[in-house]
Amino acid sequence: MSHPFTVTPRFLRPAAMTLAVSALAFAIVDDADAAERGKFKGRSVLVSMQFHEIKAPEGNPAKAVQIGELDGVLFNDTGKTFLDKAHYQVVWKGDGNGAAECFKTFTDSMGKVFANCVGQSADNGEEQGTITLVGGTGAYTGIKGKGSFKLKMISDRTMWDIVEFDYEIP
Repeated sequence: MSHPFTVTPRFLRPAAMTLAVSALAFAIVDDADAAERGKFKGRSVLVSMQFHEIKAPEGNPAKAVQIGELDGVLFNDTGKTFLDKAHYQVVWKGDGNGAAECFKTFTDSMGKVFANCVGQSADNGEEQGTITLVGGTGAYTGIKGKGSFKLKMISDRTMWDIVEFDYEIP
């Protein structure tokens, strides 16, 4: 005679199935709520599409105000598909002392990523600074992140840029 509180294998099977299905449903909900996080490191080639300079009056330490537009392609150095071979556009403004601010846009088949940057150029034709991801479209909607860039002039119209940042997509 079995005890009334004894669990036999035939009662265990439905309970185990219910538990397994519940765990699977919970895991699916967890994955849907999970954010994608990562580190991006890329290299790009950029070409100057427009450049305008207005000289400051003689004696002004800022020397000039400059604006420009760059266009190119960004490659993902980590071997992942995130922003690999993305169209890369930069609209920037600067002064004759080397301080600059810009808007960067990276576009691939999944959407666009928008970033702001602040940089400082050196006498050797390099500029480096910070990059802040401020949003995106498509799969990149709500992206946030921060990192750095290092731009190097190759000729008067061509340059390369190393871009690195941590990101999170909700």
